[in-house]
Amino acid sequence: MRRLITWAVSCLLTTSVWAQSDRGISPVHSGLELGVMGASTSQLPFWLRTNQYGIVPLQGPFGTLRGSVQRDYHADSDSLKRRRFDWGFGGYGVVNVGKTTQFLAPEWFAKVRFGQFELWGGRHREVYGIGDTTLTSGFVTWSGNSMPFPKIQLHTPDFVPLNFLKKILAFRLGYAHGWFNAPYIKGAFFHQKYLYGRFGKPHWKVKLYAGMNHQVQWGGHADYLIGSPVAVNGQLPSSFQDYLSLIFGLYPKSSSNQTGFDGENRIGNHIGSIDYAVEWTTSRLNTLLYYQHFYEDVSGIVHLNFPDGLWGLRVRNREADPNPRFRWNGAVVEWLSMTNQSGPVFDQTAQYQGADNYFNHGQYREGWSYRGRTIGTPFIAPRADYTASVQKLTGGGFFPNNRVNVWYLGLEGILYRVQLNARASYSRNYGTYIQPYYPRFEQFSASFSAQIPLPRLAHTVLSASLALDHGALYPAQTGAFLSVKKSW
Repeated sequence: MRRLITWAVSCLLTTSVWAQSDRGISPVHSGLELGVMGASTSQLPFWLRTNQYGIVPLQGPFGTLRGSVQRDYHADSDSLKRRRFDWGFGGYGVVNVGKTTQFLAPEWFAKVRFGQFELWGGRHREVYGIGDTTLTSGFVTWSGNSMPFPKIQLHTPDFVPLNFLKKILAFRLGYAHGWFNAPYIKGAFFHQKYLYGRFGKPHWKVKLYAGMNHQVQWGGHADYLIGSPVAVNGQLPSSFQDYLSLIFGLYPKSSSNQTGFDGENRIGNHIGSIDYAVEWTTSRLNTLLYYQHFYEDVSGIVHLNFPDGLWGLRVRNREADPNPRFRWNGAVVEWLSMTNQSGPVFDQTAQYQGADNYFNHGQYREGWSYRGRTIGTPFIAPRADYTASVQKLTGGGFFPNNRVNVWYLGLEGILYRVQLNARASYSRNYGTYIQPYYPRFEQFSASFSAQIPLPRLAHTVLSASLALDHGALYPAQTGAFLSVKKSW
């Protein structure tokens, strides 16, 4: 390990031929980062480990070495026109050394593009929903908080305007099949699709957006399901006919590998959001107002759980200032409400059953998580993340606290070429309808980070972050992260 760190430092401090080349011409880029993170307690603060694709362990301190390489689609240096057919790839690896040693590969994929469509396969760092992707607290359904899992996806990366409607309407769509290879269940699959529309030409000052995404965990077998009334000999439905049923959310045709639970829940664990947004652009500002409405069943689709979901307002500074002493780049204010859940009563005989119990599931023991991390909003966390006083309340499942209200602020700016970023969140946590918290637990978490370019070392940045947790949900603590990163 000592040799590995020595080699990494020498690479970070050496300017190569790649660093002197024109990055606008070469489609291949790479990076290397060496860092260390620690805290006043063994558990790391919330905003040091959240929404980073599962690469930061829960416990510290630790040292980390991160490397990336990618080939983007080629762009001509003069016209910046895209080729009709192109290909690319990406890889990102992490080595963490501390209380436990981790070798992680949160990203490895290959992709091809033909016209407006792209096909890729592998692991890809991504989020789903309409909103701000850089300063958000985390999208409600898919936030980038967990390690990605392998899948194959066909989609349109950008909005495609409909020329026969004079580009007033545009759409984005995607369809994916994945392998939900979590340790606790074997042979599970993943289904995903999304469709979004935009009303307004690209140059219009006001544009409207709407659409939805739909994800399903399905299939698989596990020992803990043997003898359970929700599975047949530990096996969950995994036939092609079952697949067709879950795609459309239809009541499945009866078969020997199904239980009544499969029929009531339309095969598998369904998760998604219906998104709405309005964008207003002027010469000075770009403003986006958005709402990601969360659903897990039909009651959510018809909005009986309103106002549950993520509400956000993003403002971006569009004024050009090449060498500012200070410039604010953007601000995001968000409100996450997840307390309604279609009411407190689960009625199996009703059309809309209620008590949705977000992210938990009766068949998939760890619910809407992957390798111990929440796939959706990080404010609904696994039990292991909480203090002992919270964990002793044993009801509620893998996610014992899914009825939350969160207020969040994110800020971004530049001071003398130093990029600054600040985040702060305050939450009220009510547990679940099965195991409510009396009184509620309150939590404040914040972080401040800076990225300082090192002028004597080309494409090299020193990053520093400070974070704190104060409240009853997580241990009271402060923590820090320091790293140096070089790109080619």
